[in-house]
Amino acid sequence: SSGWFEQCQQGKWHREHAQTGQNPALQTFLFRLARYPLQLVFCYDGNQQPGIKRGHKVSLKEHWMVKPTQHILDAFNTEWIMAVGEAEAQLALMNRAGVIDAVMTDNSDIFVFGAQTVLRNSTFLSDTIKIYTVNAIQEEVDRSLTGDAFITIAICCGGDYDKNGLPGCGCETALGLARCLDNDMLCSAMHSGNQDQSLQQWRSTTEYHLASDPTGKMGRSHPALTHSLPDSFPNPGIINLYVRPAVTLLAELPKLQPPAPPNLAQLAALIQQLLGWDSKKLLSTFHTTIWPVIILHELLEDLANNSPMSNEVCVPCCYSI
Repeated sequence: SSGWFEQCQQGKWHREHAQTGQNPALQTFLFRLARYPLQLVFCYDGNQQPGIKRGHKVSLKEHWMVKPTQHILDAFNTEWIMAVGEAEAQLALMNRAGVIDAVMTDNSDIFVFGAQTVLRNSTFLSDTIKIYTVNAIQEEVDRSLTGDAFITIAICCGGDYDKNGLPGCGCETALGLARCLDNDMLCSAMHSGNQDQSLQQWRSTTEYHLASDPTGKMGRSHPALTHSLPDSFPNPGIINLYVRPAVTLLAELPKLQPPAPPNLAQLAALIQQLLGWDSKKLLSTFHTTIWPVIILHELLEDLANNSPMSNEVCVPCCYSI
């Protein structure tokens, strides 16, 4: 949710669309929600997310867009869930288990949490969606890039919870270490009865590979990194945020419902309340933006029910428009 909220409030988009009117961020959210030919499940960050992200303190105060966007999602019959902690961690768990097909986010840590398929669409001005899969990354980059390898890379070159990582270690060096190390070691250390000893063993192995590159998988040695390795590296608190994020177990999540078209009467009343549109503006927007959504959801319902697509699409009447 936080990524969408940031993008919906971008000043550049609003300057280029000067006639957005009342609540431009919510209008942007509405239009973006309507444009995707997907059955969406929206996930909000919870109050157990880490206190520091990207070097900034995380406010646990509820974002002003949470409640109104939840009302918009309800009117669209789009499901939403409230994560215990990070939304990305919850969605990655659901994606890994096959509950959802993909995660839409621009946060690269999503792979560290174990997501298998990621969609990226970081601009409102383009209809292009980039699809990344773990399988494709392994094919194109390296076969060793399993879930635990992404944790090694995040710890070494930095991520949301620690921007610096190992000082002086770039992505290429971190990838080289992921090729050489037993990437299961960090995860195992978090569950070990002697965590300090397990992390010291990982650190010693890392120093060995940085100093001499004995396997040749790094491309070259990095003695300077070995000498500057901080005593506090790796930080078990940072590792733990990746290995054991706060999530709701799959068995405790509400069952996802099949796709359903928007509730037009509810949506019309909500738009007038939140955006202050008159009937003319409302009808125009429904014609250009909402009717295509109705058709899309009818088609999604057909697909979800594994039934032959009918020759006509029934649109519920909305007498309040």
